[in-house]
Order: sequence, then C-alpha cells, then structure tokens
Amino acid sequence: MTVLYEEKSQRAKSAEWLVLCFVILLLCGVGYTTYRSINLHTILIAEYFIEIMAIIVIVKQAVSRYTYILTDTKLVIEESSIFRKRHFEVDYDMIDGVFKFERELLTNIKYRYKYRKCSTSDPRPIWSLVYAIVKGDKVQNGRLLLKADDKFFDILEEHVPGRIRVPQADIVFYAAVRADAVKHGEDVQEYYKKLTTPEKDGPNILV
Repeated sequence: MTVLYEEKSQRAKSAEWLVLCFVILLLCGVGYTTYRSINLHTILIAEYFIEIMAIIVIVKQAVSRYTYILTDTKLVIEESSIFRKRHFEVDYDMIDGVFKFERELLTNIKYRYKYRKCSTSDPRPIWSLVYAIVKGDKVQNGRLLLKADDKFFDILEEHVPGRIRVPQADIVFYAAVRADAVKHGEDVQEYYKKLTTPEKDGPNILV
C-alpha cells in the first residue's frame, strides 16, 4: 500500500474559545442543577445526565484529531480522541462521491452508517462522503463528514473521477445505479456508463 497524500485536521483558536464558552455555560447548568437538587432534597438524574453527556460530546468533537490518508487503493482515516483511537478505511471503488454538507430533515439516501470524522474546532467547511457496503445482492449506504484541503479532494478526484465535490443529486443517482447494478449482478462502472452514455444514432435507411 503506497501513501499518496496525508494531512491532519486543523485547529482554530476562535473555534476553541467558542467551545470553551459552551462548556462553561453547561458547567453553570450543572451548578444550577445541583442547587435545585439541594433545595428539592432529591438528585435530578435526568438533568445531570443531559448536561454531562452534552459536555462529553462537545469536548470530544472539539479535541479529537484526524489524519486523512490517501493511498493507491483506499482512503484511510485515523482518529485520536481523549477516549480512544479509531481506524476507518474505504476502497475507492466503494465511494459513491462527495458533496457539500447541508443539514436537512429528509435525505434522499437512507444511511445505514453515519460517522463524523472532523473536529468542531477545524474552521474548514464540512463535506459529506457517501460510500457503499455490499452484502450479497444488497447495498447499504454509509456517510462520513470530513474537512480537508483542496489538494486532498484533487487527489481523491483522480481515483473517483467526476464524483468529488459535485451536487448531491449526482451522488444520489450514482448510489441508486450501484444498488441496481449489484441487484442484477452487473459491473457497477459498466452499468453506469451504459445508463449515462448517449446511444449513437444508427445509419439512416431509406426504403
């Protein structure tokens, strides 16, 4: 396995200060919950749970660090947080594409797996990478959120041509084509080309 490109997540001071402000507010909330618990002579378990979990999630997303690695065959992401280290990898052939992340109530793709592989203290925009997990004749979709430099996406484009930083509709279409190709036992790339390549007009035959 040959490493073609590697980069680490960034950290902005302004984002770190914002996270710190949120944590301080939540700690104030914990203090107020303690005050209420004393007055009520009971432990407010639900309030404590929500506030403590919120602190854990915010801190984890802020301090976690990510290394994005592009090899000759796959994308590898190494995650390091205060709790543990994680390893993620996906072959280029299984990547449906990358589009700009936008929050939405309803999605056009049903995701079986969702991962966030970027830090809240990284000032760069968020991108959604959609990939496939093939199990027999069934396809499940996964999505991971990442933040990377232009060079990362340029190199990724060389291995996933025409589907990096494109409109979401293009990715939805390719994911649907993959699912249909796998269902019918067809090669995904050939099936996609067959659907997207205009048919050549046959010779005019005069009767």
